[in-house]
Amino acid sequence: MRALKEGRSLNETIYSRVRGLILTGQLVPGHKLKISALAQRFGVSLNVVREALSRLAGELLVDVAPQQGFSVRSLNAAELIDLTEQRITFESIAVRKSIETRDVEWQARLLAAHHRLVHTPQTLPESPDRLNPEWHSRHEDFNFIMMENCGSNWLFLMVKQLAEAFSIYQRVLLPVAAEQGERNNDHSELLEAILNGNADVAIAILSEHLNHTRDVMLKALNPVTPPNPVTFLVN
Repeated sequence: MRALKEGRSLNETIYSRVRGLILTGQLVPGHKLKISALAQRFGVSLNVVREALSRLAGELLVDVAPQQGFSVRSLNAAELIDLTEQRITFESIAVRKSIETRDVEWQARLLAAHHRLVHTPQTLPESPDRLNPEWHSRHEDFNFIMMENCGSNWLFLMVKQLAEAFSIYQRVLLPVAAEQGERNNDHSELLEAILNGNADVAIAILSEHLNHTRDVMLKALNPVTPPNPVTFLVN
């Protein structure tokens, strides 16, 4: 029984680490995921890596093709459009439900997340054309706190999965046009609408924000060439 628990723990660890590398952009879209290389770097068996990649394929973060193996899911304009549409659909429901059941504690968490977001530089000081990873992380925190009061674990799970898939596009494409890609004033207007209990206005701002971000990324998608994969890091 002890070995079984350790095995499950190991599988979960490798899955989480590979997933994290994809979501943080350390493994870029289209990058081939060689099972033997990953197994050697992590010091685990081929089966452990294969199970992790199969789980990630089920989450649509990894592509798998006969005779070609696994690769990080490639960027695709049609998929980006679909992701945006689905995010608007599910996040609109989540925001409305969160506002309906709002309380002081949730509003305080949202205010704190917004404060951290707007006081974090949006681009890197040394590279003003590059999106700041810390800003991106705090942007996600604000979004997830905004939705977490929806009262449904299943709805919140769908919101998170769609946002995480969307973030792969953001990490690759928004650095190409960082200043046009995200607008902090949208988040401030969104916060104001939420605190005022105006769900219709909040949803309108959220929808326009997502559509704007989508349009900026679509413009960057065609001419952009994904950067070379960075050195694979194992912490």
